[in-house]
Amino acid sequence: MSGIKEVIRTAGDVRRTLAQTMVDVRTGDISVDKGMCVAALAKEITSSIQAEVNVAKVQASMLNEGKDMGKLTQLGRLIIEDNGTVPTLSGAAG
Repeated sequence: MSGIKEVIRTAGDVRRTLAQTMVDVRTGDISVDKGMCVAALAKEITSSIQAEVNVAKVQASMLNEGKDMGKLTQLGRLIIEDNGTVPTLSGAAG
């Protein structure tokens, strides 16, 4: 993670950052402790994504039974970082 300053917006960005973190730990560019912190944060993001998938499955199941949960906004599209007006993980809009 030496010098990585890119914005992480997608699951692909998270995977790329994790892969780079593994390389950086292996080469000694960052400590194992920092690498473990990144891994712990990634686990939390994965849990959040899984929760959104679970909600979508429930919604699909309910629709199959003729029931409607209403419109779910931002599901699967919550932007991690944005300088604009889209709600971010911090809850703030830029």
